[in-house]
Amino acid sequence: MPDWREDDVETLLHTWGEDIQYEAFVNWLFELRENSRRSNKKFKVAIFSCAPYDREWFDRTNEELGSNMEFTYNTEQLNIDTVKLAEGCDAVCTFVNDFAGADVVEALHQLGVQMIALRCAGFDRVDLKAAEQFGITVARVPAYSPYAVGEHAVALMLSLNRQIARSYRNSRMGNFSLNGAMIGQTLHGKRVGIIGTGLIGSITARVMKKGFECEVVAYDVFENPKIKDPEPQGLAIPYVSLDELLSTCDFISLHAPLLPSTKHMINFDKLKIMKKGIMIVNTSRGGLIDTKALIQGLKDGTIGGAAMDVVENEAPYFFRNFSTSWITDENIAVLLRMPNVLLTPHLAFFTREALKTISDTSLKSMAGVREGSGPPKQNGKLDCVCLPPKQEPSVQRKETQAAAMSFMQSLPPPVHPMKAEYFPAFENADHTFRIAFFSATPTEIEAFQKGNEEFKGNFTIDFYKSRLTMESVDLVKGAQGVCIFVHDDASAEVLKALKAQGVKMLGLRCSGTNNVDKDAADELGLTVTHVPGYSASSTGEHAVALATSVIRCIPQAVENTRRCNFELNGLLGFDMIGKKVGIIGTGRTGKVAARIFSAGYGCEVLCHDVVEKSQIKEAPPNGLGLRYVSLDEIFTQSDIICLFVPLNGKTTKLIDAAAIEKMKNGVILVNTSRGGLIDNKALIQGLQQGKIGGAGLDVVEGEDAYFHTDWSNKVVEHDDLSVLTCFNNVVVTYHQAWFTVESMKSLCHTTLRSFHACRLGEEPPLQRNKYKTVVSKQDGDCTASIDFMSFRRSKKEIESA
Repeated sequence: MPDWREDDVETLLHTWGEDIQYEAFVNWLFELRENSRRSNKKFKVAIFSCAPYDREWFDRTNEELGSNMEFTYNTEQLNIDTVKLAEGCDAVCTFVNDFAGADVVEALHQLGVQMIALRCAGFDRVDLKAAEQFGITVARVPAYSPYAVGEHAVALMLSLNRQIARSYRNSRMGNFSLNGAMIGQTLHGKRVGIIGTGLIGSITARVMKKGFECEVVAYDVFENPKIKDPEPQGLAIPYVSLDELLSTCDFISLHAPLLPSTKHMINFDKLKIMKKGIMIVNTSRGGLIDTKALIQGLKDGTIGGAAMDVVENEAPYFFRNFSTSWITDENIAVLLRMPNVLLTPHLAFFTREALKTISDTSLKSMAGVREGSGPPKQNGKLDCVCLPPKQEPSVQRKETQAAAMSFMQSLPPPVHPMKAEYFPAFENADHTFRIAFFSATPTEIEAFQKGNEEFKGNFTIDFYKSRLTMESVDLVKGAQGVCIFVHDDASAEVLKALKAQGVKMLGLRCSGTNNVDKDAADELGLTVTHVPGYSASSTGEHAVALATSVIRCIPQAVENTRRCNFELNGLLGFDMIGKKVGIIGTGRTGKVAARIFSAGYGCEVLCHDVVEKSQIKEAPPNGLGLRYVSLDEIFTQSDIICLFVPLNGKTTKLIDAAAIEKMKNGVILVNTSRGGLIDNKALIQGLQQGKIGGAGLDVVEGEDAYFHTDWSNKVVEHDDLSVLTCFNNVVVTYHQAWFTVESMKSLCHTTLRSFHACRLGEEPPLQRNKYKTVVSKQDGDCTASIDFMSFRRSKKEIESA
């Protein structure tokens, strides 16, 4: 070292500017050297409950940050029997089911451990008073991904309501039949209760109100301004008492912390006041619900269903594989076998974005303890240090959380749900009118019999399970009308046979008309009607349900837990906020999905359609403020692509090998429109190559012979369908996007009203005074047409493809 004199240093400093002071420079130099010495010092950390993905992300982040941490990886959970594994370590890193009670904390202190780093938000399994007593710093990750958990809560709600997991299981067994147990509800206009309105609860509330346009109410000990304040500052959601919320809501989602005051907040007493058939979602802590009360409510029908990422007494099982062992907790065992229960193994946090945040925040907290400065605030806002409570959580903490929620913004107000005046009774229905009803399911039979009575239709309806074909056409003898569904045959040959039998009208109880030869119908003078607007909300919501189920691996997780495998391997998802969603076709259904993705989830939505609609591109409150782009931009930019277009000559095999080649790696593909829009072979190849990250399909090319029937005891000869249902990352529901209570009523009323007009010799009326129900050859396919530019191909090209 050279012998530096003070004037030598001053001379050197003057070259940097006259304001540099010798004393300040020396202090800075020694502080830099000390920090460097500390950061170069090894800091040994024992990671408990360590899974392969934990090791991958902590090693990666340790290298990226240059943290110089030394990890020991333990698959065992931390408890008094395993605490010795922390010997020689400066810190332990634990997860949700590790236990650090007073005895464990004392043992850690005796081993010289300075810190407990929780790689989660909850700290209910750490004795904070003991930690304070023994001078052990406890830090957590307060907001590792509120979006991941909030979005998972919605995904669970959608999967429970629309029977996604059951459809996934059934389709893999070849059972494609629809029955009453498969019917869901349209979420639009339903009352949803949010219990706990911190960051996560607020995100869920926003998706349900702004996206699904539900009537949302909230309960919390401390009222969050971002929830109750009027727009645009808040969401304008009212706070109500817990009893009012439970007694009036159709769905509830729990987002409260587990405290002595919140333990078993859902209990036997609350069952007595709950709205019949209420659906419960819990992604917070299992102890919020008394499991015995939950099981009783599910058995007696008070609770219509439960979707849970957490369950009471989960700790011995979750994140471990018990598929070759047994579950000794009888309550968990009972829940796993209930058909109206979905259980995922505490994976609400499990997204790429969350794992990155967890490892990053945890390592920075460890570095802070090593360097003596303490864990820094996450993102400079949220305190990571856990201290024993002096009192109940303060209002200041709630306000801090609310201030961090910068994602709230003004969006279009919700519209009113379907009104009773949409379903008037029929007048002048004095004489009977016979209808031959094909492809009838038990649910449809019940609905149309009830509707015939409710609307005073005076129809005689003959229900047939068989499909309309040339072989079954004789069944229509004596009928003036024939009612068919998507898979029935209305070719020219069949229509001529119907005409010969004296049929006056063909009524489709669906929107699509591609199974009808409209030219032949016009030539024969047969009136053909459909139901253009019965299921826009149902189908749009189902598309979102499919997308979220694929992204968050809901059906796979549910199937794993049913086999008592609670590991998370293979179930990694991603946060939806900020992702690009391509909407191809912006008719009524496409608009519903676009609104949910953009206004609810905060996705960047790109649209394509031949006709650019003002309700899509105009700024709020008149529209959604979305961009129309080319198909190529949809393909190359989108993380998720949803199809909402009719099947016609221009759209057949719209998604083929050339289109898939243009798509981003890992894209999620969703189709609730018509199976023929996608080339099955190209889709399968894309999935095999990993180009397509997953698919949610309510329709499949060549489905006609299989969907809505049970093939579990037969050989499915449709090879592509068999192959698709064997992909773990493909969810196949069997043309049930429309299948909700609300859609069934609308479909029933519109169809019978059209037959009533035919009986009176009148033109079938508009549906809800808006939508044309009569189909003619001039209309083409009555759903919105779309120009696919470079994908416009000749009939010969389509057939050769």
